[in-house]
Amino acid sequence: MSGAIDKIALLGREFTVQTELVPGEPPVLRTLVYDGGRLVTSRELGLDPSIVAEAEIDARVREQHQRITDTLIQRAAELKSGKRRQAPPPKPATAPATAPPAAKKAQTRPDVTPGSRLATAIAVRQTIGPFATAFARPAPETAEGYIRTLDAVDAAIDAIRDAPTYDAIRIDEQLTMIALKSQLETWHLADRDLAMATEIWPTVASFALHLQKINHRGDLVTFDHQMLTWAIAELGRGQVTDEMIDGLRGLGGRDAELDGVLRDPTGIEPFQLLEILLRLMDQTLA
Repeated sequence: MSGAIDKIALLGREFTVQTELVPGEPPVLRTLVYDGGRLVTSRELGLDPSIVAEAEIDARVREQHQRITDTLIQRAAELKSGKRRQAPPPKPATAPATAPPAAKKAQTRPDVTPGSRLATAIAVRQTIGPFATAFARPAPETAEGYIRTLDAVDAAIDAIRDAPTYDAIRIDEQLTMIALKSQLETWHLADRDLAMATEIWPTVASFALHLQKINHRGDLVTFDHQMLTWAIAELGRGQVTDEMIDGLRGLGGRDAELDGVLRDPTGIEPFQLLEILLRLMDQTLA
């Protein structure tokens, strides 16, 4: 059995990249990437059965092994250098100077200090939350569905990695995106092979479910509860105000329906927004 194995140090961790020929009908080239003893990702590409010469098989093994190794190194280099730009401070969610006197309000809009841990957590959720709401769902049912969905996953990861808040995302989540990008690149090289797409999907769905857990982090739970309580009380006045929409932007990335309202609040009725907020309040308290 032809094979290649290398250990590479990336981002303060040691990865093991192992590629081998797996005989069968047809034979496949399989690459496994481990972070310590944990399998990070795997790739399989079919090998033309007409290739039987040992030297040519070894060359194909080495080619795939080197391509995936180079991809991991490139992504890690981007994390260390290309993404180390200074991010602008997140926009604070402070009440405007023209807000009504506090005595006229049943609730006070929660304040967010620029540059605080909470401000960073909100900005990170706004960056990675849409991935969670878009892809925490059952697998596509057709080959065309896999192509559309995985192309959307590819674009979503690129958008996250280009965001100013990328550096604030946890390193394990960054590494998962590196692994997914490498899988997607291999999938494209394999002409969007359906079998490979079905192998990629569990990682996508698992990552999306993992990202949803950001809403369970203590500082965000407290903020969400305060913001929802304030916004629901404000809706008792019978109208959706600009101040309310501005405050609710702090919940951006948490819910696809609310995100749609925040993108275009034109025409939203108070009772429609109230239904969304009450549902989110139930989830916050669960």
